[in-house]
Amino acid sequence: MKSEIKVQKSESRSQRLKDDVMRRGGSFICYPDRSEMEFTYRPMGRSGFMQRGAFVWGGNPFERDVAVYRAWSASDEQSVVQVRARFLYELVKLATIEIYPEWRLAGEHLSHWFGFLELEGEPERADKIGRINELGVNDDEIESVRQKVKDWRGRNWSGEIYPYVDIGLRDSDNMRGIGYWDTSADIVYRAGGWVENHSVRDYAKVLRMGFGGIRGEIESELASMDITDADYVRKENFLKAAGWICDAGVLLGKRYADLAKKRGLKEMAEVCRRVPAEGAETFFEAVQSLWFAHILTCGEDLINANSIGRLDQILYPYYKEDIESGRITREEAVEIMEEFACKLYLDYDVQAIMLGGVDKHGDCAVNELSYVILEATRNVDFIRDLAVRVNADTPVKFIERCSELIVKGGGIPFIFNDDCFIQALSDRGIALEDARDYVHIGCVELTIPGKANPHAVSGWFSAIKCLELAMFDGYDHIADKQVGPKTGLLSEFSDFEEFREAFIAQMEFFAKRMVYNINRGELLQRERGPLPCLSTLTDDCIKRGCDITNGGAIYNYHSICFMGAPNVADSLYALRKFVFDEKRIDKSQLSDAIRGNFEGFESLRNQLMNLPKYGNNIAEVDELGVWVSNYFIDLMDKYRTPLNGRYFVHLFTFQLNIDFGWSLGATPDGRLKGEPLAYSLSPQQGRDEKGLAAVLGTLKHLPHKKAGGGSAAIIDLDPAMVEGESGVERLSQIIQGAIKSGVGQMQWNVMTAERLRLAQCCPEKYGNMPVRVAGYSQMFKLLGKELQEHIIARTKHKN
Repeated sequence: MKSEIKVQKSESRSQRLKDDVMRRGGSFICYPDRSEMEFTYRPMGRSGFMQRGAFVWGGNPFERDVAVYRAWSASDEQSVVQVRARFLYELVKLATIEIYPEWRLAGEHLSHWFGFLELEGEPERADKIGRINELGVNDDEIESVRQKVKDWRGRNWSGEIYPYVDIGLRDSDNMRGIGYWDTSADIVYRAGGWVENHSVRDYAKVLRMGFGGIRGEIESELASMDITDADYVRKENFLKAAGWICDAGVLLGKRYADLAKKRGLKEMAEVCRRVPAEGAETFFEAVQSLWFAHILTCGEDLINANSIGRLDQILYPYYKEDIESGRITREEAVEIMEEFACKLYLDYDVQAIMLGGVDKHGDCAVNELSYVILEATRNVDFIRDLAVRVNADTPVKFIERCSELIVKGGGIPFIFNDDCFIQALSDRGIALEDARDYVHIGCVELTIPGKANPHAVSGWFSAIKCLELAMFDGYDHIADKQVGPKTGLLSEFSDFEEFREAFIAQMEFFAKRMVYNINRGELLQRERGPLPCLSTLTDDCIKRGCDITNGGAIYNYHSICFMGAPNVADSLYALRKFVFDEKRIDKSQLSDAIRGNFEGFESLRNQLMNLPKYGNNIAEVDELGVWVSNYFIDLMDKYRTPLNGRYFVHLFTFQLNIDFGWSLGATPDGRLKGEPLAYSLSPQQGRDEKGLAAVLGTLKHLPHKKAGGGSAAIIDLDPAMVEGESGVERLSQIIQGAIKSGVGQMQWNVMTAERLRLAQCCPEKYGNMPVRVAGYSQMFKLLGKELQEHIIARTKHKN
């Protein structure tokens, strides 16, 4: 099989754009050790999550502060949703804009950070005061701006929801087991309920109608109602806010049009004058309009996992018409997609793109633009968040093109199985034609673009922590406190099923409290954190006259990450096999060994480690992972949200398998205190010893067809397994076979442990290799030591 991906004639221009991206600081999502942190990164919690900060961005660091101040000061008669919409309009007005040489696509992301927040605790300096004066704020207004920013931050989540929650009861019983962004030993779950970013908006609507057309829709909706309608006031309140969002979108294009005209860039000025105010007419206009809409989106609630969606479906009608009319060549389309990739990489943060799949009728949706985007991705050679939807009818040629990229390294594209996730969504109340349009958000979280409020990763639940508590009568021996209900000691259970019932009781106890706290977060956001931009680009918010946080979306659900299924499988098997069935280990002795982190019990630990493990296609082990995953999904299916929404389950950990590992003691599978949990549905690092086929044999049995939030597994391959054209063909066949067998989602790394060690030891020379980490890809040198070790420890399959 020969590759059809070609080197473009535009390579020199594309290279210049790439050079400009790196000069201006692309790829600012990373997970470095604190000791190695550069001043250009900002810490976002104990896990070491970092994002680009105001000191990297080239505008005035107080733009976001002053936009808040102006929005709140504009009128005393504005509601919260109107203030938030007005804020985005003011931010667009204040934004420092620039057009850089070589670029055809106009627009840069708006300021992401609050200057006063960044400078908190620092003495005022004349240069800082001067920067805020540049934005029209007098010295006697500065303290008012600061207070407005503090109030704004206090009313919004931004990682700090819990100190401000005043809905519901925060008594000790309702909060048992809850964790915040720390590593306390007694964490069983985290609960948010407040949604920001993590969305896929209806960009196709912007391309079709423009923000001017959407504003016309808003005005028509208002005109159609009678002032005496019971819902008129509520709808009017929201629709006025939505109008500000449309005005902000129109203004964004106009400002770049004026700047382009000033610079003598006639073509750019004409395009920006039309879009996003009006509907796009050409392929390039469609890309420019989408990019402007994405800038506006991220201005509201930041870039973090605000994703693009099915790019080949959104843009294909414009591409097809331009190709057929002769307005554009395929090579020119590749160049435009290369430039779009560079735009996204300037602020790399899982701005996800999905290709392929089926259309609303269930027919294959792979088109020529799908291949164009794959080609552009390979040409640019940047880290991307790119996924593909595959099913039994997906063209082999398309899977082969994807396999070429995977073999090249970097973990993209990753694979979603349509046959699994369409069923999971449609079985949970999503109309079939909408379920067929699903996309992923950021990492692997599923949504229906422009129609859903999925509350992605709204909760995180550690099943293996519940198993630990079940062994010790609900007592957390690490935290030295009673956390769970009293369900008995391991030494008191007469058989395995008695212990499993105690484990179930612990899971149900904490699941109920997680749901309670998530529901509190949802209600709090309804009062304090509406999202008018997200709402304006989500059906049926305009028709219903409701913000998305208040029931405006067609579909409302929360998505919960279920963690530790592989560890539960290994631990339950060890207990059933060694403790209850064969009685080879005394129950009290095992409890003592676990309390002591196996110190003095090394022989016992070796016995546990040598037992059969999940990930080797051993039915009696794997069935326990299948059971606990099914049980939790069925449990969450029973619960409802304040909007009568469902709770969907992600079989996914992100990198919190490391965080929750910190809070967990030793476990019956032989894992030591503080070690990471297994990543998502992947086996615990190094335990999949029987080859790739065995791993896939395990994965196919998991309940992907019930995981409405999505599932995940990372599989590492030795490069020798996929060398050359025959290796690409081999990987393509493996993917096809896995899809047909029912594996839900696959992320692939192609690397050796030895190469990773080189990158770790000599990052300046070898560290630029991209790797799949935990639902995202990143340069290896930008990862913290613990994440690096986690990746190195994964089995690199050779057969």
